[in-house]
Amino acid sequence: MSADSPSFHAVDASSDAAQLAALMALDVQAQLPSILRLHAWLLEALDPLPGMEALDVGCGTGEDIRGLAVSVAPTGSATGVDPSETMLAEARRRGEASRNPARFVQGSAEALPLDDASVDLVRSERVLQHLVDPAVAVGEMARVLRPGGRIGLIDTDWRTLATWPGDPHLKAAWHEDWGGVTSPEAGAQLLDLVLRHGFVDARVTTEVLMLRPRQLDLPPLSFVVEAAARRAAAAGEAADWRRQLEESAARGSFVFAVTLYAVVATRVL
Repeated sequence: MSADSPSFHAVDASSDAAQLAALMALDVQAQLPSILRLHAWLLEALDPLPGMEALDVGCGTGEDIRGLAVSVAPTGSATGVDPSETMLAEARRRGEASRNPARFVQGSAEALPLDDASVDLVRSERVLQHLVDPAVAVGEMARVLRPGGRIGLIDTDWRTLATWPGDPHLKAAWHEDWGGVTSPEAGAQLLDLVLRHGFVDARVTTEVLMLRPRQLDLPPLSFVVEAAARRAAAAGEAADWRRQLEESAARGSFVFAVTLYAVVATRVL
C-alpha cells in the first residue's frame, strides 16, 4: 500500500495525506445507499431512548455516536471509543462544531475502557473484520452492557467480493492476502458471535454494497486494487492490467460488490 493510501489499521502512523484520505473515505462510505439502509435498520432495532447510556466501538469520526447522543438526551450519555487519536481528534472537532454532547475516549475493542454493566446500547460497525479474534471484542461489548441492553453490529463478508471485469489478478490477490483485512468472514460470523456470548432475540439482515467507481484510488476498492497490483507487477503485467481497469472505470462498466451483515440482539436479563 502506498504511503498516501488510506489505512484503517495504523491511521496515526500514516502520512498526513493518508490520514486525510482515511477520514474522507469514511465520509464517502457513510453516504452509500446500502450503508444508509443498514444504519437506519440498526438504529430502529436498537431503539435508543432518553436517559440511556450509548457506546460506539470503533467510532471513527463520530457521526453515528453523535446521532445517538441526540436520541438519548438530555439525561443519557453517548461515548465513542476508537484506538486512533487522529480519528478521535476529528470526532471531537466535529462534535464541538455542532455542540453535540457525545464524548470520545481512546481505547481498543478488545479492552474497552468502561466498567462492567455500564451501558444500555452498544454499536460497532466494520470493526471486527480488522481484529484477529472478533469474539474477544464481542465479549467485551457483552461485559459493558447491562442486562437487557442491546448490541448492534455491522460488518463485511469479504469472501463474497465480486467484480467485473473479473480480472484473475483481483480475485487471486484478494483471496491470497484479503487486502490486509484480518477476519474477512466477520460479517457472516456476526449472528454466531452474539449467540455464543449469550445474547437473545437476535435479528439479522444483509445489504449488498455495490460500487461503480470511476477511479480506483478510493477504499474499499483501493485496498483490493493495490493488493492485485503487486501480484500483476510480479507477473510483469502491471501496466496493461492497470490500464484495463482504468478504461473499464472510465466507461462506467467497472462493478464492485460485497455483502454486509447487520445483527441486533439483547443481553440476557
